[in-house]
Amino acid sequence: MKTISAKHIGLITAAAMIAASLVLFYVLHFPENGKNQYFIYGLYTAGIIASLLLYNKNKTEENSFKNYFSEGFKVFVVVTLIMAVFTFIFYKMNPQILENALIEINTFNAKDADKTPAEVTANAEKLRGIFIPMMIATTTVKNMVLGALITIVAAGFLSQKKSV
Repeated sequence: MKTISAKHIGLITAAAMIAASLVLFYVLHFPENGKNQYFIYGLYTAGIIASLLLYNKNKTEENSFKNYFSEGFKVFVVVTLIMAVFTFIFYKMNPQILENALIEINTFNAKDADKTPAEVTANAEKLRGIFIPMMIATTTVKNMVLGALITIVAAGFLSQKKSV
């Protein structure tokens, strides 16, 4: 029986996360960030755990924490890379998200008596320049930390010695 590799599970998981993100944003009109992200991260969790369970079922090596973590790591690195690229493309194709954020921030900053209109405008331009890199960095860090935590916990449970 041929088994699916961790990298392929990562590709499938990333594809499911992207499809869900697009459906939630374009079809169901949910905001790009919000509670709907829990569903996306649920898919991410399921992909990592599926990979570890499949590895557990088909293992040929000792069931050490290191081997399980290595398997989960392959999945979450692939997902993180693909989601970083998706984040870049998504925000480039949806400039209205940045514009809405700028309007909200400018409205808030305009109410601040200590800020001049020139400072509000300068702040908006700074944000415009760093918005996409900031979103990519945030997505990458969130996916790496969450992936590592899920993998550590699942690998810890699966690598425990079974006592009779």
